[in-house]
Amino acid sequence: MTKKERSLLFTVLTSVCNIVITLAIELLLLAALFMLFHGIPALANSMPVQILIPFALIAGLFISLMIFAKFAGWVIRAFKLEDKLDEKIVNRYCPKDSL
Repeated sequence: MTKKERSLLFTVLTSVCNIVITLAIELLLLAALFMLFHGIPALANSMPVQILIPFALIAGLFISLMIFAKFAGWVIRAFKLEDKLDEKIVNRYCPKDSL
């Protein structure tokens, strides 16, 4: 396989992994939010829940982006993919000063 083919495969696999990480974090945050408000009957179906759900979803996206960037960098370093992938991908997830 060429560097271009490996880079494409790495990008596709990491995209799928990113989707799975994002869904898991979103589900965990929403479950925590619902368990928190389930114990308070007055707030269970009220406006605070409707307001907090979008904020929880946005927070989940940012958390998953940070986790994914660290995870992709770890995968590149752990499996020594620096010389096997395109330099743009390696520089994106593993900046020169962190190698």
